[in-house]
Amino acid sequence: MVRLINAEFRKILTTKLWWALMIPAFALSVLWAWAASALTSTIADEVNRTDLLQETGISFDEMSWSIIALARGMNIASVFPMVFGALGIASEISRRTITTTFLTGPTRAAVLGAKALTYVVWGVIFGVLIAGGVSIGTALGGGDYLPGAGDWVLTLIAGILMCVLWTLVGLGFGALVGSPVGALVSLLVYALIIGPVIEVFLAGTPNEAVNHIAGLLPNGSANGLTSSTAAALLFDQLQNLVLAQGGVRLSEEGKETFDEAARLVAGAPGAFSLWISGLVFAAWTALFFVTGLLRNKSRDIT
Repeated sequence: MVRLINAEFRKILTTKLWWALMIPAFALSVLWAWAASALTSTIADEVNRTDLLQETGISFDEMSWSIIALARGMNIASVFPMVFGALGIASEISRRTITTTFLTGPTRAAVLGAKALTYVVWGVIFGVLIAGGVSIGTALGGGDYLPGAGDWVLTLIAGILMCVLWTLVGLGFGALVGSPVGALVSLLVYALIIGPVIEVFLAGTPNEAVNHIAGLLPNGSANGLTSSTAAALLFDQLQNLVLAQGGVRLSEEGKETFDEAARLVAGAPGAFSLWISGLVFAAWTALFFVTGLLRNKSRDIT
């Protein structure tokens, strides 16, 4: 297994794909988080100056609004590890180099297992790179609204996990389709167009049960990992501010309304909590990954 994993790393490192995706992934994560953080800070400053907030004594500069940019930046840039994973097996099938790979390995299961472990590591690498990029961007534009170290790290960990799972989704889907072009077009169209449109439509319906269907979809559950983390942090801060001013604890209905609004802004309308979103997306990952690998376990390689 160790030799197979080493062989997979050599395959990847001898091509230009890994750094050709890492450079734009890092650049996009920095720029997107910077712009989103600066915009969030500007809006928070304007709201903080309103007469209503000044009368209540609640100051928005005590809340970490820039965590929305941190979460959203991770969500947007996660498309790059997804693309990286989609080309992992699909490109070998397209070029028929998968034949040599299978014939030189002890079993197909061992080869596919080595690929899975290799791409988990690369998913972590992409996740850490993107986490660094969004951290830089958020810090540059966040002003007085930056989250604390613990909340910052928790959001980044959720984002790194999302990147790993997207890598495996791409790997499994590419293995299932067998065509790099088909896999890339399908995944990108869904992740960038179809998924977000469907989620906004579902989240905008008056039926609460229908709202949360968006959180059960692959894109919605993936984004829910980071967005739900951000929403939970902001609600806790708001609750503490209200209690500090002599107010009462917000009701569950109020909490749900705030969470829905925060998740919508962070790019995950209709998402569930962090743990539910994680379990749902892990289930989608297992479905695509296992189906793709099973397909290649019996694929004709002649």
